[in-house]
Amino acid sequence: MQTTLPSSIRPNLGVLRCLPTIHQVSENWGKLELKLETNDTRFWLTTEGVSRKTAGMPINYVVDYVTVEKRAIDGSWDLKAVYCPEAWGLSQGFDYCQMLYQELDRLREQLDYQFSWDLEREIDSLERELEMTNKAVFALSEKVRQSWA
Repeated sequence: MQTTLPSSIRPNLGVLRCLPTIHQVSENWGKLELKLETNDTRFWLTTEGVSRKTAGMPINYVVDYVTVEKRAIDGSWDLKAVYCPEAWGLSQGFDYCQMLYQELDRLREQLDYQFSWDLEREIDSLERELEMTNKAVFALSEKVRQSWA
């Protein structure tokens, strides 16, 4: 079952947990469940395995880690990343910042063609949102960095 995501922000962990399982892979180490597939990306959630990283254990068999695969040119699937829950939240923050920057660029371009106080206020609001989001992303990135140390 393929899905078109409504935005450019990857789904949060709670949403992935609630989605029906499309396919699953069970190994001695644990179980990964395919929770979402788009035209070019697959999202696997580890539902059974170890509770934290351990030596010799494949990292994608840690419970609540998300494994992301991207479709290759030949149509096969390539492993692109494995995210711990905190890093997954951080990646969502990056996605949201990208979306805000794109919207800000669009509004500024629109303002260049025709000035409007409404557009100016919208830009100001978006800049405040971006500033708050950047602070949250920075705080979360510090948390993720410390968890890796």
